[in-house]
Amino acid sequence: MPRSPEQLEEHRKQKKKLIMDVALELFAKGGFHATSISQITRKAGISKGLIYNYFSSKQDMLEEITETAYNEVYKNFDLDKDGVLTNEEFIFFIKETFRIVRENMSFWQLYFALMVQPGIQESFSEKYQEKSKPILNQIYTFLQKNGSTDPEGDLFVLSSLVEGAILYLVVAPDIFPSGQMEDKILQACFRLISTPEAPPKN
Repeated sequence: MPRSPEQLEEHRKQKKKLIMDVALELFAKGGFHATSISQITRKAGISKGLIYNYFSSKQDMLEEITETAYNEVYKNFDLDKDGVLTNEEFIFFIKETFRIVRENMSFWQLYFALMVQPGIQESFSEKYQEKSKPILNQIYTFLQKNGSTDPEGDLFVLSSLVEGAILYLVVAPDIFPSGQMEDKILQACFRLISTPEAPPKN
């Protein structure tokens, strides 16, 4: 019995995800530049001809992987998409970011291993700097609204605090008390901007 259009689309999504998962693993462990299309197709169990139905090149795969990671995190930013970040939305975003990392640890470990390879992050910096501008502007305004006298400096410190904690969680998940640390980080963020509203405790 032939597959329905919905089944075909689902099959295509699953096959594309398989290729991306295999590519990420090989890129992270063997190096992006050292990994060949043949290695990816062999490990994924597909033909070289088939892979080009999904991706035009290794660079195309890499761009899809980074786009997926970016969207996975920032889909939880400013939930109602009204351009205004509330305290509740900020707290939710931080907590959801940690949850996403905890629940898909293998992906993020491989992703960070890939991103620290020479030339990889630099190749996307301009694209994601531009893409992140609206988000950074919202956080800047959020900091101002909550009493920050140096929103630009506080934005840098806040970003470093959160990104550093996430990186530590990925590198040392067995010794990182992520549940406790999330609350500590949120409390530190709110102390940093001297907001009168403290984040709620669980």
